[in-house]
Amino acid sequence: MSEPDADTPADDLGGSMRTLVRGQSLEETQAIISGAYSPYRLSVLGSADAFSAWYAEGGFPGVTVSGLQYGGAVTLVDPQPLTSYLLVCRLSHGTVRVVSPGREERVVSAGETYVLDPYRKFQVYWESGARMTTVRLSRETVEAAAGQALGGDGPVRARFSLNGAVSPAAVRSWEGISAALHREVLGEGVAQHSPIVASQLTQAAAAILMETHELITPGVDVRRTGAVGHPAVRRVMALAQERAAEPLTLADLAATARVSPRALQEAFRRYLDTTPLGYLREVRLARAHEELAAARGDGDVTVSEVAYRWGFSNLGRFAAVYQQRYGHTPSATLRA
Repeated sequence: MSEPDADTPADDLGGSMRTLVRGQSLEETQAIISGAYSPYRLSVLGSADAFSAWYAEGGFPGVTVSGLQYGGAVTLVDPQPLTSYLLVCRLSHGTVRVVSPGREERVVSAGETYVLDPYRKFQVYWESGARMTTVRLSRETVEAAAGQALGGDGPVRARFSLNGAVSPAAVRSWEGISAALHREVLGEGVAQHSPIVASQLTQAAAAILMETHELITPGVDVRRTGAVGHPAVRRVMALAQERAAEPLTLADLAATARVSPRALQEAFRRYLDTTPLGYLREVRLARAHEELAAARGDGDVTVSEVAYRWGFSNLGRFAAVYQQRYGHTPSATLRA
């Protein structure tokens, strides 16, 4: 279920949505929406006589939802950085072109989303009649969720690409929480007067945002410094070193990292250019190599028992990856 259509007049939506703009005055629109969001310049790329705008908003503590439409001509919105909050924007009709100078540019069509983070300078070119809904979350809420998603011990400065939801499943998840937020506002739900419900919905929205849109988090280049600046990756590395002989699964590693399996895989690819299970396999391979080298000349030790002890049930596969890694077979290490 998607959220209510952004082109529906707020007077017809009911609930706590308030119409702040409905008219053709460029100056009044710029003044009111600058107050609602951040100071911005509004330009009409064509005849200003054709300009029209509608804006309505509502919310509960922690969340603001809004509907916005510009019509009559191509309209350029050129705001200052948002600084204290983040917007998740969903087009319901038409197209917009979003430009982040020097970074990215994207044309967004109906049904697609994009995220404007607090640190971004951006411009949005609205085709005539383009309409959208937005979900506004505070920077503090989002960055607390980013810290949790990435396994940190505190907030993480959250930057987002202009890309939309990362998969069809992510689209459905974000539309689900967005629809719930809109229902609470339009239907004057319990979040309006229950701080607990409002807080839970706000945190859920921020957590789902982490899993559905592309988060760009500055980190340490491990190949340059030899250090890993990602707490979730560090936790899994420590677990792999301590419990390499145990039958650990990806779910086990993600639980230790305190992130989702997908988030953990993305972090390992970013920081170590491998997967969590690939890193665990390398630790196990190194342990097997150490044990074989220590047992040279000991006739009671076999390659198969060492391989099995370190989680390699397929001896042929073990021999192949071992030779690729060390340049000779496991049995050659044992005999040397």
